[in-house]
Amino acid sequence: MIEGTVSTQLARVLAGAAGANAALTVFGDELHHDTVRVPASVTDSLWEKLAGVAASQLVRALSDQEIGLWSQLFGGGENLLDGLRDAARYLPILADPATESIEVIDDGELTTVRHSSTTRLAPAVAAARIEFGLGVVLEQLRRAGDGTVTPVHAGFSHAAPRHHAGVAEQFGSGNVTFGAESDSLTFLTTDLTTPLPYFKPGLAAVLRQHADLVLRAVRPASTWHDRFRAAVADALRDGDCSLRAVAARLALSSRTLQRRLAEQGTTWRAELETVRQARAVWLLQDTDLTVDAVADRVGYSDARALRRATQRWHGSSPRTVRGVLNR
Repeated sequence: MIEGTVSTQLARVLAGAAGANAALTVFGDELHHDTVRVPASVTDSLWEKLAGVAASQLVRALSDQEIGLWSQLFGGGENLLDGLRDAARYLPILADPATESIEVIDDGELTTVRHSSTTRLAPAVAAARIEFGLGVVLEQLRRAGDGTVTPVHAGFSHAAPRHHAGVAEQFGSGNVTFGAESDSLTFLTTDLTTPLPYFKPGLAAVLRQHADLVLRAVRPASTWHDRFRAAVADALRDGDCSLRAVAARLALSSRTLQRRLAEQGTTWRAELETVRQARAVWLLQDTDLTVDAVADRVGYSDARALRRATQRWHGSSPRTVRGVLNR
């Protein structure tokens, strides 16, 4: 699992609620892959845009499809408690494992779901995120069960908001405590251990196996800028690094590519120089190619052109750069 990242599903939910889908356009089609993760900083900025939006409103707007596999875990066990334990274990499918966790504590009569979260968000925004997180847990339990499961107590470590009647309504309990030691929901264990009528033996094992596969396959989302630089590097390796050739690799016209780069605050010339520099340094450091060969591999006409380039980059010749890097 990659710390500091969240699922694309969660990012899409928050962006849609904040009316800020444009914030995710840099990731392109990457957002449609379940194994792709986006930086947690992206969702933090979306939470800031959601300041003032009630957590209950976000929970009500959430569909099962939007959080996919994690939602299915709640209904995979013989009862809700089994599903809840699996969902707690596999929370990293959805949230940032560096900052978010769920603990399920069963003492026989009562079962407590404790949500731990660390964030640098403003207190009011962090409080909304906590209420959303516990609200999603409760909503998934209700959808997996008969729809009536209700906590006997909801506790929040943050101070009571000015208007908090909606919180009691959201959690269906008149027993809501603010300023509590932890953020948690407490249920009667008997409410969670009633056998589910549609229980399918073996389903939970299949879901857990799938969750393990997803967690092993996750990777960071690449931005359009990342893909552009990869296309430049590929073009350099193939010996044709013209603007037109790179644009064709990205299925763009040369003019559109230049406009995209301008939107990123950069230019074709600057980007080509950056990729050439990185590749030249790598070739000098990790291969025994001659300076002439390195020059050719990064698209320079001869060693003199490469020497002028390394003088700009490092204030020294290619051989000096190679010697310094290989010490």
